[in-house]
Amino acid sequence: MKTLWTKKDLIEATNAIDPSLNFMNKIIGISGISIDDRTIKSGDLFIAFKGNKFDGHDFVKSAISKGAGGIIVSDLKLAKKYNGLLVNDTNKALLDIAKFGRNRFKGTTIALTGSSGKTSTKHLLSSALKTYGTTHSTQGNNNNIIGLALTLSRLNPDYKYCVLELGINNIGEMEELTKLALPDIALITNVTNSHIQNFKNEKEIASAKSKIFLGLNKNGIVILNSDNVWSEFLIKEAKKINANIHLFGHTKKSNTFISNIIQVKNGATVCFDDKQDWHLNYLNTTQALNAIATIAVIKELKLNLINALTTISEMSPISGRGNSITIKFKDNKKTFIIDDSYNANPDSMNSALNNFQNMKNKFKNYETILIIGDMMELGDSSNELHFKLVPIIKKIKPNILITLGVYTSKICKELCSSINCYPYLSIDRLLTDIKKHLRPTQIILIKGSHGTNLWKLPPILKQNIQEEYNAA
Repeated sequence: MKTLWTKKDLIEATNAIDPSLNFMNKIIGISGISIDDRTIKSGDLFIAFKGNKFDGHDFVKSAISKGAGGIIVSDLKLAKKYNGLLVNDTNKALLDIAKFGRNRFKGTTIALTGSSGKTSTKHLLSSALKTYGTTHSTQGNNNNIIGLALTLSRLNPDYKYCVLELGINNIGEMEELTKLALPDIALITNVTNSHIQNFKNEKEIASAKSKIFLGLNKNGIVILNSDNVWSEFLIKEAKKINANIHLFGHTKKSNTFISNIIQVKNGATVCFDDKQDWHLNYLNTTQALNAIATIAVIKELKLNLINALTTISEMSPISGRGNSITIKFKDNKKTFIIDDSYNANPDSMNSALNNFQNMKNKFKNYETILIIGDMMELGDSSNELHFKLVPIIKKIKPNILITLGVYTSKICKELCSSINCYPYLSIDRLLTDIKKHLRPTQIILIKGSHGTNLWKLPPILKQNIQEEYNAA
């Protein structure tokens, strides 16, 4: 494992002291950074981070027993007992290490944000960039300040690219994130009313997202979705810091111009920049926009597009973000599940429903089941935004509509006279009942906010239903 941190680096980054004079006395360097003793790897530095409900100092002994190469604490007794570094504030130490890690990195840093599509775009972009050079990226959706600090603290200074996902829930958070990330390229996938309960209105969300520009390095590049209603506002904000602006989308002014996106079975075909059709085997039309955002970055890096086009054309969505699960039954019959259960907001829900409608048109002999959960963090707009889903659900006219949560149950009540509706308020009850509704030759969409726990459903379907029919 490559050494990421020496004792000298860590002391310089955190202004720590070594009370026992034996910090890292048995190893040459640190290969990783951790604040969680449950997932720590041998050779990692354990930082005794203090959260709202825990104190990392309580887990120092456990971290040491699992192979931690060293510890950083704010407790003198622990520092002496376990040959650790001593700092005044362990939380600040993590940020200081992240800042040091970012400042010594000489490669290209791309930071992205948006109301939806962040994690999927990060996945596409980082995967494509790996075909051009060593690439580091945010793991999962670890996109808050702690996640960003951990990502940067694990950044190999010799890598070529670093892709960072930045997520916010409140005003003021983006400034802190971007000034730590210091991106060379800033990408905003879109701005919608996601998390609107913490903001006055959608414009305030757009303004908060635009603060990503404040951390841009000199001659930095801003990449924006020209189709988004807030594109003109974001362009004006980007011009305030003299950024170079690259637009992608269907509007003629776009630097990466999309002339057409067509859904075909499980994938999509995209025509952009007057090139021949680019077929995405497993990405739908919504994911295709994330793919085009990735292409915009590749173009700004002046890299040959062939690697990215080839790589992305064979990529599948991340689990829970529109990936397809096939359940095989006897007699070669199949049921297809579109697992979009990781999260939801009004924009992504509408996109998922429209894609499902297109899919239904291509699977004419299949029954359709729509399983939707509440969209959270919408504040006073919750009722209104949920009822806006009614027309598209009527258009789809699924054979079965299953809902999870208070607001989607009202949709059931509205549509129960024309559609077979089953409202649930408990995920546990739904997990118990789900097999009643399933059989071969169906297409199923699962979509809801993470807090509904609807993401627990796909594994149950994949395992239990398959086992039952295989045993039949």
